[in-house]
Amino acid sequence: MAKKSTIITNWPKYLLQWGVLVALIVFITGLIPSEVAVDPEAYCPMGGLQALATYLANNSLPCSMSSLQVMMGIALVAAVVLFSKLFCAFICPLGTVQDLISKARNAMHIKSLKIRNGSVADKVLRIVKYALLFWIFYSTVEASELFCKNLDPYYAVATGFKGEITLWMSIVSICVVVLGSFLVDMFWCRYLCPLGAISNTLKFWLWIGVLFGAYYLADVLGANIPWAVLLGAFCVVGYLLEIFHAKPKLQVLKVQKNMAACNNCGLCMKKCPYHIDIKSCRNGVIDSVDCTLCGECVASCATGALQVGVTAKAKGKFWNILPAILTVVLIAFGMWAGGKFELPTIDMKWGMEVMGPDSTMVKVVDMDELETVTIDGLRSVKCYGSSMAFKAKLQKIQGVYGVKVFVKRHAADVLYNPAQTNPDKIQEAIFVPSKFRIQTPDPAQTDSIKVVVIRTEGMYDKMDINYLGMQFRLTGKKLYGIETEFACPLIVRVYMDPSEELDEDWFEEVVEMEELVMPVHGGGENIIEVDYKFVELEDGVSYISTEEFIRKMFNPFRVQWKSRIEKAAGKQQYVYEIVDKNYEKPIILRNMPFLSNHLSTHEGVIGVYLDLNKDLQPAIQIRYAEPMTPEKLWELMTMETWTITYKADDVRQEGAKLNFKSEGTVYEFTE
Repeated sequence: MAKKSTIITNWPKYLLQWGVLVALIVFITGLIPSEVAVDPEAYCPMGGLQALATYLANNSLPCSMSSLQVMMGIALVAAVVLFSKLFCAFICPLGTVQDLISKARNAMHIKSLKIRNGSVADKVLRIVKYALLFWIFYSTVEASELFCKNLDPYYAVATGFKGEITLWMSIVSICVVVLGSFLVDMFWCRYLCPLGAISNTLKFWLWIGVLFGAYYLADVLGANIPWAVLLGAFCVVGYLLEIFHAKPKLQVLKVQKNMAACNNCGLCMKKCPYHIDIKSCRNGVIDSVDCTLCGECVASCATGALQVGVTAKAKGKFWNILPAILTVVLIAFGMWAGGKFELPTIDMKWGMEVMGPDSTMVKVVDMDELETVTIDGLRSVKCYGSSMAFKAKLQKIQGVYGVKVFVKRHAADVLYNPAQTNPDKIQEAIFVPSKFRIQTPDPAQTDSIKVVVIRTEGMYDKMDINYLGMQFRLTGKKLYGIETEFACPLIVRVYMDPSEELDEDWFEEVVEMEELVMPVHGGGENIIEVDYKFVELEDGVSYISTEEFIRKMFNPFRVQWKSRIEKAAGKQQYVYEIVDKNYEKPIILRNMPFLSNHLSTHEGVIGVYLDLNKDLQPAIQIRYAEPMTPEKLWELMTMETWTITYKADDVRQEGAKLNFKSEGTVYEFTE
């Protein structure tokens, strides 16, 4: 009777492998429409381990990392320490792709290149993944950014080459995966995968425990050894253990071999993705560092001599599917645990010690004197970069000594001295007064704007005014804009048409909407959860002119050079003006510093402005005098490459930041 295909007998492996691969393809390509964007990094244990290393070294998480990725990394560690490289066997899409490439090559009857395990070539090639491991982790911890995204072939493909990649690195790594796996079975996993290096090293977890224990003891004794030394030692020890002691003994589950039942056919070694020499095993246990418990050898054995188990006495089909079950359980646990808590993206303290006159550190405040206040609703705090910007703002507040920022729930725990400040003062210091234009009134039809004041709670972040403004815009009422001013409760001025009569109940209903449903360009909706509280509508109204409102809502840009003004004194000066209603868009304002920087390198340019002209139209205005001319300005502004000076010794040629379609007009400048 013919032996069944291993695809049938080892169905748990293929069900998980192909299921994960198909799910990734379906969601990433959008074959199944979803309003929720799929994050290629969301469940990546490699990213989680990098995030954990960064947190332990710097008290911060890399940008976009969360507790979910960290817990997935911890789940992988638990799997390796207790069982084996289950992620590699059943989940990793790169492993699945290599498996498919090998099967395709075999179907074409093309022989692979054989690199015997334990050979000189094998030992030399294995060092590459440890070098990559050190490089990736060192770069990630230093920059608090996942460096592996620059070259990860999975991430490049999953994002359609639109992620945070380095193109040439990504292309090279993809070519290595495809071509390398076509020539040598599991080439990436055996020789290049940094996650494989971590997993192989963790199989010798007792030795690694001794290494970390020695590092901790040295730190307690005041040795202050840099973390990079520990990382380097981890890589070196892992490599040496892999090539000189390639049979770890401490995993619970292993492939067990019944020596009496084995007929030495060698099919198990042929079917093993890593070509482990199972046939020559004499101790009844397959304990190679490369073994992932994938089950291919067990499924291929015609005599039933191979069995997954704790001991050789373990019998039954359940033991053979147990690794797949454990994989699912550990992933489910990681996802559950990742949603139960949140690590702070940054956890930093400052100013608690100062340098004394004798060059020793003197404590100025004790932890026992400090209290913590939680600030919620920080919607603009989304990643490591914005967390650091928030921390920089807090450092300027006297009496604040530390912060933990949680980007998932947009909150921060602020450490402060109640003798120096209080929560209200902290909230006021970090508050940014904001404005949002809902729509622009026509000055020809409306000569005045009515102003009412409402009070709210729960919207002290600079992003909140945008969401509230969108809520007002979607009502269809003749509301023109809103503006915030710090107070407790918050002051929100609402600008509207004089004909609108809106009462307190109407404002309460709109402000306290639980969800903001925003139409998305190209179709679909974006649902944003909001949690604002309406307090009251103040008595009385006031009025301002329409022109005053329009100018209040416009964000101008003005830069001029004192030396140029002085040099042009007595000369006839002009303004070169380009009018475009699109100049109201925030992207124009963000790029104005680049335009002014580029133009400032040319003689005669006195100032660069983005403002409303006399007709209340958005305009870019260039103030200039001889030797500058309108023709030269137009030529400079429409160049494909701009000259940007960052520092005296850092002058770069960069692509133009703004595009101009039609030439401007010229008029004489008047003070």
